[in-house]
Amino acid sequence: YRIINFVAQCLGSHDLFTGRHVIHTQKYVEIICKELVAGGDYVEELTDEKIKLLSTAAFLHDIGKLHVPEGVLNKLGKFTPEEFEIMKSHPTEGKKLLEFLPKIENGDFNKIAIEMAYSHHEKWDGNGYPEKLKGEEIPLSARILAVPDVYDALVSKRQYKEGMSVEKAFEIMYEDYNKGFE
Repeated sequence: YRIINFVAQCLGSHDLFTGRHVIHTQKYVEIICKELVAGGDYVEELTDEKIKLLSTAAFLHDIGKLHVPEGVLNKLGKFTPEEFEIMKSHPTEGKKLLEFLPKIENGDFNKIAIEMAYSHHEKWDGNGYPEKLKGEEIPLSARILAVPDVYDALVSKRQYKEGMSVEKAFEIMYEDYNKGFE
């Protein structure tokens, strides 16, 4: 856990906002998983051990941003189409980096971390990236992470925007139900 936290700090030194973001998403993933189980959803998949792996692996979902130039990552204002394409490379870059991670928990942690890093920008309707996966083609770990990833981005202040209210964030996310999210 301390090593994973160290990686989050490294991300924070490169990207002015990712360090806190990965800490927030880690906590939200754990809460969402526990609520899913409490509601009777994914009970067999979301064991206590798996929830711990998912929430810890969430720390690494944006590790590919280490390969995004700081000028793009920390740009003030809107990305050009070219800059957005560079930013969209972070899931693929994250997968590449995580393939070098020594096996943790018999490789179960590694599999989850790679799924989350690579697929957290996929959309339920198939309009995400990098693979344009649709519905249950998207790993459950990435489908869960997608919700807090977007939520935290909406409510948090970023270099190009102010944070919005929780109510407004949920309103925007509900509009994306069955498009971006399961």
